[in-house]
Amino acid sequence: MSGATLPAESATVPRRDAASIPLRIGSRGSALALVQANWVAERLRKRGTAAEIVIITTSGDVRAADTAWGEGAFVTAIEAALLEGSVDIAVHSAKDVPTDEDERLAIAAWTLREDPRDALVCRVRGMSLATLPQGARVGTDSPRRTAFLRACRPDLRMHPLSGNVDSRLRKLDEGESDALVLAVAGLTRLGRLDRIDEILPLDVVVPAPGQGALALQTRASDERAATALAPLDDHAARICVQAERAFLAATGGGCRSPIGALGELRGDELTLHVAAERDVAPGVLRMTDTAPAANWRHLAESLAARVVSGRSRARVVVTRPPEAAAPLARALAMAGVETLVVPTIEILPEEGGDLDAAVSAAASTGAWLVATSPNGVRACLSSFDRAALNPAALRWGVVGQASAALLRDRGAYVFLPSRPLGATLAAELPIEPGDDVLVVRGDIADPSVGAVLRARHAAAIDVVAYRTREAPPLSRAPLNEAFLQPIDAITFASGSAVRGALLLADERTRDALVRTPAVCIGPRTAQVALTAGFTQVCEADDPQIEALVRSISSVLPAVPPRRAGAAPGDFR
Repeated sequence: MSGATLPAESATVPRRDAASIPLRIGSRGSALALVQANWVAERLRKRGTAAEIVIITTSGDVRAADTAWGEGAFVTAIEAALLEGSVDIAVHSAKDVPTDEDERLAIAAWTLREDPRDALVCRVRGMSLATLPQGARVGTDSPRRTAFLRACRPDLRMHPLSGNVDSRLRKLDEGESDALVLAVAGLTRLGRLDRIDEILPLDVVVPAPGQGALALQTRASDERAATALAPLDDHAARICVQAERAFLAATGGGCRSPIGALGELRGDELTLHVAAERDVAPGVLRMTDTAPAANWRHLAESLAARVVSGRSRARVVVTRPPEAAAPLARALAMAGVETLVVPTIEILPEEGGDLDAAVSAAASTGAWLVATSPNGVRACLSSFDRAALNPAALRWGVVGQASAALLRDRGAYVFLPSRPLGATLAAELPIEPGDDVLVVRGDIADPSVGAVLRARHAAAIDVVAYRTREAPPLSRAPLNEAFLQPIDAITFASGSAVRGALLLADERTRDALVRTPAVCIGPRTAQVALTAGFTQVCEADDPQIEALVRSISSVLPAVPPRRAGAAPGDFR
């Protein structure tokens, strides 16, 4: 196997008396396939087992140029030769082996793995994915590579470019494409590492399950072949490849699916990186998890369940503090939306001082108490409790149903305006000239409610009930981690929430953040988002939960209907 770089054995076993009949190795006739088959044959011969190579033509070898190959295209004919007894060993690229294995066959060895990553090979040397010109043509017939590259460079023009490695390189050099995506392992085995311009990192392209390893297949009943191949089995490759294939099988996908999986074994711990193209919108869903290597199947299947669920669900970030976010998050979950609560502001209630004095004075005079947010209501109720006062002793004017529910639970009378806006509340509150009104608000809230009430000749005073802190430090990591995956919408209930999100975002997240549809409560918040650079801003027509869910749903991508006969999780 001159020039091949598959890992060699550390020592040569002296030749033993070999069986009179050599083991026949079935292989495709391509240069890469023959390099791989010859590597196996040499390893067997060094251990005293005679071997010869039988070339088999597969459906993948005879398909029309630039047409996609189907499931098992490079495997089925060789497996048939195994079953009929015309060969004893099949050498496959592990990524080509369907997960639905024939019980009459067995993988006797998964070989020591070459670099499993993908590489960019450019017509103009020295280019990279980042520096390829706008609209560059990239040749690949892999749905996985196409989907993952489009997720980070949607301007690229992906086109099918089939053939063996040498023919694809020739087509590239002749100008049929600006770049190719090829497996590092294949280029390594062919001695063509010099053609690699960039090895694509995992956060761009996750390799195909099994990529870089060889699957050495025998008849399940053939003990001689299995025994001869056993020394070529690599423990780490077996654990990792089996986990990757189990993940692929559990998603319902196959080797032509836009799915990637890569296992990394460190001691007794297996880390599995997976990715899949989304159903609901352009983008790739990525996940990573770690478990004891002995639990590789459970790890693979649990990740598959999460991916199958996540790829067909829209994902929305809610920026309210947890208590305020909970009703919206529940409503979105019921609508089939994955919700991530990442507070971009923090509410700090006032305790004692001016608030308690104002509440006690209002209670003694039977004044109206006006609050324009649930945060203000909660702060006031805490003040009532500290003073052992009954909130039902006052008349309350509030903006929304969430605030009203808090007060009705305490037996209070509540006035709600015809529209859930502070300005409408101030205009419609049923007061008489001279009525006492206590307006409780946040430190950065609009003070116009009190001004309108005073213009109506009420004795209205304002008091700060809570303070808003933008960009709470504990939300920095969750926000940036959320945007490692595609986000379909983000909600803002205040301009401070918009500013907080931008302050929390790192440079990469900020670019994704401002391209994400922003659903804003009220015109002031929407204007802050527009001024901050958000490219898609939707103003919710009502701050109530049902209306918010409608507004959010209006900007979300529609889930495409499943094809007739497709199984749940079918990626094909």
